[in-house]
Amino acid sequence: MAWRRPVDGPADNAKRDSGPASWLPPYKPIRCSYAVRFAQVSLKYELPVTTADKKATLTQCGG
Repeated sequence: MAWRRPVDGPADNAKRDSGPASWLPPYKPIRCSYAVRFAQVSLKYELPVTTADKKATLTQCGG
């Protein structure tokens, strides 16, 4: 399978800086990857991750 970018164009504008609790990519197979990447970036830059975002990540990744 080819690599897919989570969003582009209008979908990117809708996403903005939303976490997995409030926005997920329309293509379901990459939702876990998006949620994990969101958490990695948040950790790297010491940004807060809400309880709702944590729960959404676990849900999307089968946890």
